[in-house]
Amino acid sequence: MKKLLKYCTFLLMANICLLSCTKEEDVTEITTDQTKNKIISYSITNPGKKEAIYSAVDHEAKTITAYLPAYYQLGFMEVAIELPQGTTISPSAEELVPVFSEKPLEYTVKAADGTSANYTLKVVIQYPDITLKELGINAKGEIVVPKINNLITVTGKNFFPSSAVTKLYLVDKEGNKVWTNYSMIEENSSSTSLLFVTDQKAETYIEFIKDKTTEYYFQLESYGIVKTMMYPVTFK
Repeated sequence: MKKLLKYCTFLLMANICLLSCTKEEDVTEITTDQTKNKIISYSITNPGKKEAIYSAVDHEAKTITAYLPAYYQLGFMEVAIELPQGTTISPSAEELVPVFSEKPLEYTVKAADGTSANYTLKVVIQYPDITLKELGINAKGEIVVPKINNLITVTGKNFFPSSAVTKLYLVDKEGNKVWTNYSMIEENSSSTSLLFVTDQKAETYIEFIKDKTTEYYFQLESYGIVKTMMYPVTFK
């Protein structure tokens, strides 16, 4: 009986050891996986750490999609990047990230084992669509060609009344910018009305407005949004 009891005890201890080894192997496998070349999380911290905006990280497509509300009106983003232990990233999280860039920013993530992966950042601006009220339509709804001078009022909806992010231009029929020297008067501007002025005494302006027949179009650019009026204007 004692021999049988010892034998059963031996089998029980062997099974416990076997299970312990299996468990340890599973943990080791998970730990190894966490040290690979991945970005765990990516967030925009300009609004504050508590209000940080977390981005979508796609490990298969190797992309980071940052959804940025337009009302923050950021030119650059401060970011926080969480990485597995022993992993490095370039550029570093300390570097400012431009919201608008000709080329998408690419991060290189290098794991402790020497393997690396590249993640491409895409910034998506979230904003209500801007609408412009046409200058070329009068109160009766008729299409006209209005005569303009150096002071321009643009009306509509969902404007950003900030000269840092909202610009007004005159473009020709081909969409080329022909006059870019408008300045916003912020104290007289709002989310529904923008007031712009240009120096009427400047020699370049005096020369430019001598042509009273050529038709131009107003184009508004605001935080990545470009809106062009459908109907033309001419100078007085």
